[in-house]
Amino acid sequence: MAFLNHIGVAVADMPRVKRLMELLGLPATRSEQVANERVMAHFFELPLKQAHVELLEPTSTESAVAKHLAKRGPGIHHLSFEVGRGKLDELCRTLAAEGFRLVYEEPRLGAHGMRINFLHPSTTGGILIEIMEPGGP
Repeated sequence: MAFLNHIGVAVADMPRVKRLMELLGLPATRSEQVANERVMAHFFELPLKQAHVELLEPTSTESAVAKHLAKRGPGIHHLSFEVGRGKLDELCRTLAAEGFRLVYEEPRLGAHGMRINFLHPSTTGGILIEIMEPGGP
């Protein structure tokens, strides 16, 4: 069985994306120049918790995923980060105050009863970021 080691994301505005990771509670733990690849790799450790691969299949040509497929083709759609119960609204306010554009004015209901919102890629270095918290009582 294979396990996820990391997700590599090419970014054009590293200071902006680093700030976003800090706001999500994920400060950079180390950086390493990979000379033969001509890149600087910055690492952000994720807390140990089981993660999932979510494959998104549009059920309507009007869905955001269908539009993404038509515009960009198949591939990584978003990165999703979970926060503790009751933390999403405060995080959304903090992110908005820092200039990150939220897709929804208010969080919405997502899969598994989670409350979700997204950060628009135009303010996150081109990465669609989902932030979520457990819903219900």
